[in-house]
Amino acid sequence: MSSKDELATKIEKRIDTPMIILALLIIPVVVIELEIVPTNTYWVSCATKIDDGIWFAFLLEYLVLVSLYDDKVGYTKRSWLNLIILLLSPPLICPEGFALIRSLRSLRVLRLFRALRFLRIVIALKRGVKPISDVFVKNSLHYVTLITLLLIIFSGIAFSWLELRVISIQGIFQGVWWAITTVTTVGYGDLYPESHAGRILAAAVMIIGIGFVSVLTANISSYFVENDMNKESEDQDRKDENRLILKRLDELSKKIDEINRRLP
Repeated sequence: MSSKDELATKIEKRIDTPMIILALLIIPVVVIELEIVPTNTYWVSCATKIDDGIWFAFLLEYLVLVSLYDDKVGYTKRSWLNLIILLLSPPLICPEGFALIRSLRSLRVLRLFRALRFLRIVIALKRGVKPISDVFVKNSLHYVTLITLLLIIFSGIAFSWLELRVISIQGIFQGVWWAITTVTTVGYGDLYPESHAGRILAAAVMIIGIGFVSVLTANISSYFVENDMNKESEDQDRKDENRLILKRLDELSKKIDEINRRLP
């Protein structure tokens, strides 16, 4: 590893914790921006500015690291999820005169993509915590997590649109809440589709949700089973080594006894 790569690796590890904190800040930011709780325009404006700042922090991190690594293509391939987060959740900053872009910025659909930055926590934990890394990498669980998050967002939006006139659903957040409870197979029953299209969507989300939970459970179970098997294998290796050592000691003891007998 070159000196530049070593420096980039050190920087990457040191900024993991601050970037996790920034990713966690997305929780109150999204809650305020989507007006899930009653608030006023001042707090929405503050949340939007914080949101933009978080995105630029992610962008700065990516640009700094990609410039430091000698193998830029390799880093880009390794950090593909970071790149997707940046591309799908950019701030729509514009002067006062650009009314079209400003109206786009106010769309709640676009704000939901900010939730993709939660995946930044997964990225950092994968690098820093080996058990979590093993669980996520095995069977490509990190890909499944990304696909499931996108499924929740898009199916929640679709549910809100399909059931708007049927059950008078109030806002996209209710649709996303329905998607979360359906994907995780919890199903509280507070929201359920009544239109034919909504039921078809629900069936698809249920099937994919069961698949996700199965993959997650299988990965965690597999990790602990493999750990137990590895420990048993290590214990057996130690026993074999101990037997070999005892055998050698016994042979040495016999040789020493034989030498002692030959001595006058």
